[in-house]
Amino acid sequence: MGMGEPMLNLKSVLDAHLCMNKDIEIGQRMITISAVGVPNTIKRLASHKLQSTLAVSLHAPNQSLQEKIVPSAKAYPLEAIMKDCRDYFQETNRRVSFEYALLAGVNDKVEHAVELAELPREWGKTYHVNLIPYNPIEGSEYKRPYKKAVLAFAAALESRKITASVRQTRGLDASAACGQLRNKFQKSPVIAVTDSQPDAEAVAS
Repeated sequence: MGMGEPMLNLKSVLDAHLCMNKDIEIGQRMITISAVGVPNTIKRLASHKLQSTLAVSLHAPNQSLQEKIVPSAKAYPLEAIMKDCRDYFQETNRRVSFEYALLAGVNDKVEHAVELAELPREWGKTYHVNLIPYNPIEGSEYKRPYKKAVLAFAAALESRKITASVRQTRGLDASAACGQLRNKFQKSPVIAVTDSQPDAEAVAS
């Protein structure tokens, strides 16, 4: 996670996975592969029948909002992601975790949670939602939601039998939380995300 899109470099990811599992002796179920979503790659990963967790960036409950937040979603529609995730579970018997970055006033309303909860009903129930309150950085249009909004979102999911957790934020007071440190000390400005070069860290931090 955080080192680029693993599905665009699957061979190296599998080599690293083998090293951690066999050489360092980290159990497969203690390893998570985090992806922003690249067409036709989840199936390739599933074919290796790993017992690790697949975490997919899913930051909206519908296609139109997903495209606004994650530009690469235009090439990988929500319906296709959900189908691939369902097939991944059927192939590996491992549930998929969705990384959902909460952006104040954008995708953090209770009605978004209600809509999000409907996806597993259509595509199976073996999913977990990992809620990530956005860590604000200078110059970004996005804001961090209030704790009350985060808890209301989680409660709306759980009341509809969707397993959810809220990621604990560390380092926020020193601008060192996920995604902040890179922007504060990087030597050159962040390059705008394009459809051809999706940035897995764009909103998942």
